[in-house]
Amino acid sequence: MSYDYNAAGKLLDKKIADLNDKPFLPKELVELISTVARIQLEEQEQSAPVIPDASTLASADENLQGRPLLLREEFPYDFAQACKLFDRFAEVLESSEGVISEACELIRSAQKSGELSLKDAFTAYLKTDEAYFMSWSEKTPEAPRTLNFLVQSAMTPSIKAAALKLAEYLPQQEREIEKKPAHAELELENSLPPARAHAHCPICGSVPFMHTLHHKQGFRYANCSFCHTEYRVRRLACGYCDESNPEKLKFFTVDESPGYRVDVCETCKSYMKTADFRELSKVSIPALDDLESLPLDFVAVEEGYRRGTLSVWGF
Repeated sequence: MSYDYNAAGKLLDKKIADLNDKPFLPKELVELISTVARIQLEEQEQSAPVIPDASTLASADENLQGRPLLLREEFPYDFAQACKLFDRFAEVLESSEGVISEACELIRSAQKSGELSLKDAFTAYLKTDEAYFMSWSEKTPEAPRTLNFLVQSAMTPSIKAAALKLAEYLPQQEREIEKKPAHAELELENSLPPARAHAHCPICGSVPFMHTLHHKQGFRYANCSFCHTEYRVRRLACGYCDESNPEKLKFFTVDESPGYRVDVCETCKSYMKTADFRELSKVSIPALDDLESLPLDFVAVEEGYRRGTLSVWGF
């Protein structure tokens, strides 16, 4: 099934309108993320990542047992497009004021002098080389995640485009379910494949950054922190360590964020947010749901839990 970019654009506009109504979100942050998100959607449609031959991917049986189709470090992306977007997003940051603009100017200067290689930066992101990005964080201590934001934002459109194409190689049963009408709840319940036994992404193997609940029955889906693929997982299990003992798994909500909750694991002391809009007239875009539910992050950290991965914006 082809991706409907026109529909995605309309949903994005609605979601951005929701973000603008949140008094706890700085207007500058919403404006920045909104600008980047719109550009990313436009560029995703034009992206041309080279997909590897099917013979190099994990088989259906291997995939169902937990092996991703393709390792993250081998993931295809459109290098030329990523370079162009890095420069474009850098211009957006430089046009702002304060420490982020200053950090971006330093990064751009290093890029022009050859100290910063975009190829190396993109490779470090694929390999989750935190030491590489930490070294740049030390050079921009007032805005330590600036390079992360630029690299991740620049690569995301082609990574998402590649994931959509790679999804065609997922086990047939999982792909067929996407074609079923959402209102056919009984048919859907009877035909859904078992939830994934492992929380990591079936396409790239990365951990999820957020959960969503879908359909009348509240089936739980994870959203990949790297390729943004959404896939069904067990309702009661930690998204990071796979703990499934109900006594070790809890959740809480806050009044400022209706439709959201925080699931916490007492085994690994991590937390993950869940969006449940089944009874609300709200648009769900996980990357922006994450921003909209920011108050939950503050509460979770105050309670002694940590997030298992960065946001999809690099911070």
